[in-house]
Amino acid sequence: MHAFLIFMRTKVLFIIGLITVSMYGVETVAVVDSVSLPDIEVSVSRHGSAAGYQPSAVSVIDSRLIEETQALTPKDISALVPNVYMPDYGSAMTSTIYIRGMGSRINEPVMGMVVDGIPLLDKNMYDHTMQDIKRIELLTGPQGSLYGRNSPGGVMEIRTIQPLDLTTQLIRGEVSYATANQVNAQVSYYDQLSERRNTFGWGIAARYRRTDGFYTNAHTGTIIDGGQQAGGRIILDGKPGDAWRVTGTVNADWVKQGAFPYAAAETGIIAYNAPAGYERLVVLPSIRAVYQNNGYHLSLAASYQMLRDNMLMDQDYTTKDIFTLNQKQQQHNATIDAMLGNKLSAISIQYSDFQYEWSVGLSGFVKTNQMSAPVTFMREGIEELILGNANRGIQTVFPEDSIEISNQTLPILSDFGLYNAGAAVYHQSHLQLNKWHIHAGIRLDYEYTQMDYLSTADLNYRFTMIMNEPAPVSTRIQGTKQAHYFQVLPRLAISYQHDWVTAYAYAAKGYKAGGYNPQIFSTITQNQVMTDMAADMGMHLDMADPHFSDVAITQYRPEKDWIFEIGAHFMPVEGLKIDVNTFHIQCIDQQVTVFPNGKTTGRMMANAARSRVWGAETALHYRWNHGNWHGIADASYGFTDARFIDFNDGMGDYSGHFIPYAPQHTLHGLVTAQYRVSKKWLQAVSFTARVNMNGPVYWNEQNDCIQSIYALLGANISLEWKYVQLQLWAKNLTGTEYNVFYFRSMGNDFLQKGKPRELGATFKFEI
Repeated sequence: MHAFLIFMRTKVLFIIGLITVSMYGVETVAVVDSVSLPDIEVSVSRHGSAAGYQPSAVSVIDSRLIEETQALTPKDISALVPNVYMPDYGSAMTSTIYIRGMGSRINEPVMGMVVDGIPLLDKNMYDHTMQDIKRIELLTGPQGSLYGRNSPGGVMEIRTIQPLDLTTQLIRGEVSYATANQVNAQVSYYDQLSERRNTFGWGIAARYRRTDGFYTNAHTGTIIDGGQQAGGRIILDGKPGDAWRVTGTVNADWVKQGAFPYAAAETGIIAYNAPAGYERLVVLPSIRAVYQNNGYHLSLAASYQMLRDNMLMDQDYTTKDIFTLNQKQQQHNATIDAMLGNKLSAISIQYSDFQYEWSVGLSGFVKTNQMSAPVTFMREGIEELILGNANRGIQTVFPEDSIEISNQTLPILSDFGLYNAGAAVYHQSHLQLNKWHIHAGIRLDYEYTQMDYLSTADLNYRFTMIMNEPAPVSTRIQGTKQAHYFQVLPRLAISYQHDWVTAYAYAAKGYKAGGYNPQIFSTITQNQVMTDMAADMGMHLDMADPHFSDVAITQYRPEKDWIFEIGAHFMPVEGLKIDVNTFHIQCIDQQVTVFPNGKTTGRMMANAARSRVWGAETALHYRWNHGNWHGIADASYGFTDARFIDFNDGMGDYSGHFIPYAPQHTLHGLVTAQYRVSKKWLQAVSFTARVNMNGPVYWNEQNDCIQSIYALLGANISLEWKYVQLQLWAKNLTGTEYNVFYFRSMGNDFLQKGKPRELGATFKFEI
């Protein structure tokens, strides 16, 4: 047997050397704190309580559930949580999140994402391939008192395998193949130094994904959304002393893909003529240190986050030569956090029925982004968008004359320096009086934001009434905008724990950061070009749209959300957890993406004065064992009624309308049954069936474009041996047609269809 094991390990290492790929492994008993029956004992890090006793809604997804749902990215995980919606559209750049009716397409997210204690500062990093996931915890509702900015909807905590959490060496890998020539390959290796076992460990992991894509551009006859992604990490995990643990990690992720499979809403046909695609590189080194002694714990975490990306886009999405965008970003970000606290097990103040624990923390961040976003107007775009608008104004006064532009192309060059910096101090107290628990927290959060901008355009024009030859006009818009924001974020929760039930109520405030939106600058500069032409002719004509003639419209205020929730966690028998809650949200200055009327070229970030949400959620998770049979039942349902109370953007009054993009209903259901064969030729066989439902989704503020409710079915069959597993799986088994995205450009409506039926096979090994 020993010789066989050595042979197997040697063979696997040889395979690893050949394929140089990475993996998504099943959960292993070698992971000390892996999720076992029941998974309700998983603790939520900063809140310090088991998930089943939290005074708020918490969803825990362990590695087995990730495996059964074929989840590869955080977008896939979102389908498992009630009232959480992360649609898979556009590109890996677009990680839009909607939770309980709140969210926006661009700029700041409504949910924070934390990977092994490190917050990701930009949502462009959210869409990554997950690897070696131990568990994921999604805390729903404002988490601002502990996590700060951009967490009014919740926080997704992703935990990966750490070398010192293992009891033995671990080698694991995965290769899968599916529809559209999708290939996913991963491999990882974790070990501890034999002479310093349990005091120093290390690991290395790599991954690769590629696909031909699903969507065809009818104009070119090519599939446009193919691409590839690669990444990995190196981790060092050590205990320099009895009280200290220090972990250093370097993560890297690269993606290059075709993108933006947007079809005309009227025809359902994708047809555009300019190149489109997205490429991104993220490098994220971090260090975390934990000190625990005499009931006190100190945690320190710091990171540097580098992001470079390049986006090409045909912004009119038609076969006409209208205008294109080439946006490049280079971000350099840093985070730091320190938290000190104690535990109830070592009480600083204790009587027979009175216990108290506390934590205090300091955090800070710096985020810099050098962005270049030139928009190039082609000849048809010059005729339609610039001359068309200008001559409508000219001909109201001089009906027989017009302006001509001799340029074949008109580049509008825009460069931005976007800067954010913030600091915060926070505190949380937990008071226990018999079976009553009171959690109170507060955070003082300061943020500075700045935008440096330079936008230029040069053209040659002629006014037929007075000019024989073209004359040059140069437009230049340059300046700096800056703002300071200060937020006080309180949270109060009361819970009652009795045997198998925890009932709770809480109120909390969260916020999304304010800032500046450069994506409307092409429209601002386009309007300034027309104004400069009129001035050059010595005229004062209303050729430009007054709505988009001031840089001030790029600024948007912070969104403030107050949530009030009551709910309960039930654990009546071992392995069963049931959650129910109802909630109400009052939102002030909600950030919404607005597509202006007419043939404009940009997107605005506007603030709706007031909005409100009513909703309810329920979730069930059950794991059972009966002889050779083992199973999982996991289900959730969420309902949200989210409406504007007071919102007039100057183009329409949408008060009383549903908030766009967030589904009113979400439903998830999964059943897995596994039979332990326990034979030499087969150890276990399992079957899984699952369903996800979303809708209706209102795509715009007018509420006249709707995606009705749709359901997606999936299924798996798995065969397991001692070291390997073979899984056959299907997504969208019935081939349901549905849309995941809507937007407007130049007065035209566009939609993106969801992915069709996918069939695949996955081979995994773990030794």
